[in-house]
Amino acid sequence: MIAQTSYQTQSLKDVAVDYLTKKIMTGEYKPNEKINEVQVANELGISRAPIREGIKELSSQGLVTQIPRKGTYVVELTEKDIHEIYQIRVSLENCIIDKIVRDNKLKEKDFKFLEKKIETMEEIASSDDDFNSKKIKINREDIKFHKYIWEKADSPRRQEILFDLHRQLQMAMLFDTEMTGDLKNTAETHKDIVKYLRAGDAKNAKTALVDHIEMYKMK
Repeated sequence: MIAQTSYQTQSLKDVAVDYLTKKIMTGEYKPNEKINEVQVANELGISRAPIREGIKELSSQGLVTQIPRKGTYVVELTEKDIHEIYQIRVSLENCIIDKIVRDNKLKEKDFKFLEKKIETMEEIASSDDDFNSKKIKINREDIKFHKYIWEKADSPRRQEILFDLHRQLQMAMLFDTEMTGDLKNTAETHKDIVKYLRAGDAKNAKTALVDHIEMYKMK
């Protein structure tokens, strides 16, 4: 059981959301695995009510599915699901790239930030950590890289859709790196995106984005 004193700055629902999200994103909870509310409540040392509230939030994020009279299960993304998620992502991110380049939204400090994210991913890929740990860490940095670009576009509706999708994107990206096993390329494929954004070349930046995504998308 986790000590409840560590929950003082969080609502119990948020504690449940963070706990369950971590279990799903680290692969401890597998696709189609049933979530045992009683077990989770016991592990956290809280009642089942905030667990249920947390599960509702995860359901709205597309991480779990609730089946009446059966329970809650971790979502299993199909090839069709992943393809659709990536199609939506490419469409929205292409619009964001156009806006960023047209309005000159990125300055040198922004490019430095993005390059630092790439360096961090490369360091993780070359580390001696086990594959699963590296995969999770790179995925986290990858999402930070792209979210930074989304935020700079000042396109709130597109951002909102992408932010709503980002948990499912994380699941899809984790699945893809599991399939390819090529963590170094996950880092490397970001470099052309930054290169063309810095040059103000929206067309090639969008091509680089598609190349980055297509490398990992299930066929």
